[in-house]
This record gives sequence, structure tokens and C-alpha cells, in this order.
Amino acid sequence: MSDNILKLIPTTPHYKPGATAIQKACDLLSSYFSEAGEISYSLTEEVCFIDQGENWERVLCPACGIELDTAWWQQAMDTAYQTGFTDLSVNLPCCGVVSSLNDLRYELPAGFARFVLEIRNPDGDIGDDELRSLEQILGCGLRKIWAHY
Repeated sequence: MSDNILKLIPTTPHYKPGATAIQKACDLLSSYFSEAGEISYSLTEEVCFIDQGENWERVLCPACGIELDTAWWQQAMDTAYQTGFTDLSVNLPCCGVVSSLNDLRYELPAGFARFVLEIRNPDGDIGDDELRSLEQILGCGLRKIWAHY
């Protein structure tokens, strides 16, 4: 059986909310997604790549919009992994702009984080107002990642 998972991550990869904020956010998500299979969170010591599973399509340059070569992206990921994703900076091969692996335009969205909220098989999407409420509770901007496994 396959699963759709809505992942919510801070827009700042190293951000870590407090325990009280995490519990309030999980409680609020439970009220939004009463039919979801499971609502959970993870918090890691190091930044991790938060992927979209089978929803992966491509990666685009945030500056010029050119599709980035997969081999280049994989090498950039390998280099960043060697530092525990503490340094996500990259020189983009298409236009020479210095950017971050987190700021690349992933289709469908992906990103880097230490903290992840997950809603397994949600019964719909989260609305803008609900997302803003979660952002206020957690004290950070959030990125939505739709994953399929």
C-alpha cells in the first residue's frame, strides 16, 4: 500500500522549535486532519534532506529558472552531506549565482530541516490560514512538501 505524506518543515534548515510549541502544533494539526492516518514529528541533531519520494520531478535554478543537471545536483548533495549539511551553499553552473541547496526550486517542493511535522494520508490539503496559525505557534515560516511512497 502506498502513502501520501504532507510534510511541513521550517524554511530555515537549522531551526528547532521548543517542545511546547511542537505539542501545540501537533494538537492543532489533529484538529485539522481528524481523518489522517497519523500525525507525527521528528527532530534531528543534524539537518537532513526532506524529500518528496516518488513526487520528484526536477530541480531548477532559483535565479534563472534553468533546469539543473541531476549529476551536478547529486555532486552538490554529496559535498554538502560531508559537512552534515551545515554548509548548503552552491555556485550554480547555469548563471554563476551563489545560492543554497535549500533555495533551489524543487519540483515538487523538497528542502532541508532538522524538524519535520508529518501528516500521513491526510484527508485534504492544509489551507493558508491554517498554515499561518502553525507558523505563529512554531515561530517560523513553513514549507509544504507532498511526498508519495
